[in-house]
Amino acid sequence: MIILREIFDEYCWEKHKQVLTFDFHQIVGLKNFAHWNINHASKPTPLHYHSDIVEIHCLAKGTRETTVGNNHYIITGNELFITFPYELHQTTASAESPCEFYGFQIDLKEKQSLLGLDAKYSRFLADMLTSLPNRHLKVTSTGIHMLKKAFEGLQSKNTARYYAGVQYLCCFLFELQNLKPVTEEEAHSDTPIQKVVSYIDGHFREELSLEQLADVSGYSLSRFKMKFREEVGITPAEFLTRRRVEYAKQQLELTSRPIIDIAFDTGFSSSNYFCSVFKKYVYCSPLSYRRRFRT
Repeated sequence: MIILREIFDEYCWEKHKQVLTFDFHQIVGLKNFAHWNINHASKPTPLHYHSDIVEIHCLAKGTRETTVGNNHYIITGNELFITFPYELHQTTASAESPCEFYGFQIDLKEKQSLLGLDAKYSRFLADMLTSLPNRHLKVTSTGIHMLKKAFEGLQSKNTARYYAGVQYLCCFLFELQNLKPVTEEEAHSDTPIQKVVSYIDGHFREELSLEQLADVSGYSLSRFKMKFREEVGITPAEFLTRRRVEYAKQQLELTSRPIIDIAFDTGFSSSNYFCSVFKKYVYCSPLSYRRRFRT
């Protein structure tokens, strides 16, 4: 028998993860408020729910995958995703999907006084949040900036900045009703950058230039590099390197091929360069990595 439970992160202040809990920010109606900047594979969040809570994740860049019930969603940069009270949901992440996002939880048990609002405005906000017709929405750079200012304010010891942070969060929430939904066609269609990602996946063992990848996207080189980083979260060059390293790891785990052969087959120009890059991403040499699977 599987017992599902509510999951809440504890207070945390690390380089890639900062979580402000209620005990820290003391704002009625706000549970956790977090900022994540993930540049490596992360553990998926198991299936769980939140009672009386609306949870919102807003992606500044990269890609994040979420499952609600039997429906699977892919959220990319400049999009947000909402889960409603008691909905069973879980998230997944992959080594090729770094991302930066803000996530926070509105506690509807405090419907009369959310975020310091008086009863009239608080009830309106609570009713609006629970009646939004769409959960997957497009968000503007202005909206992401508001969340950034809100998060910065709520961690500040300066009283004026702290109160300003609360107001930024309120403005962001009241604007949700005006955001455009991500349509089913948009969610399932390949963007120019997704086409490049698919192209890299099929050709990473070859010599690839940024100019080639820009041609696949249809963008100019400068716009391609900007759009790729915006959607994927890292540069195209780093994404290509990560893909090659992942393939090399599989070869080291499953075969006895010489390391020099794996290096050249994976698209690296020399064995020494391959070993240097591999150690940067995996924190050990290719030989040491292989030995883990030979014991």
